[in-house]
Amino acid sequence: MQLLGLLLLIVSSWYIWKLTDNFLDEQTKSSLSNELRNFNGKLNEIKKIFSKEFLKEAWQKYKEEDGVLVNKKRD
Repeated sequence: MQLLGLLLLIVSSWYIWKLTDNFLDEQTKSSLSNELRNFNGKLNEIKKIFSKEFLKEAWQKYKEEDGVLVNKKRD
């Protein structure tokens, strides 16, 4: 039953894609593809920000700055 639902979703999505493809002009298609590229670029930037290496580096900088702030408070 779930397989049938998945198949119906795929077929209906393909059909809607084909219908909208016939109605969009070239300028709109290029605009949509540019926006999709921009979205993918921003998504990759967000993935990079939350990568393990970046978070480890940020944590190390936080530890170093915390030590500086503690020393300033003591003075």
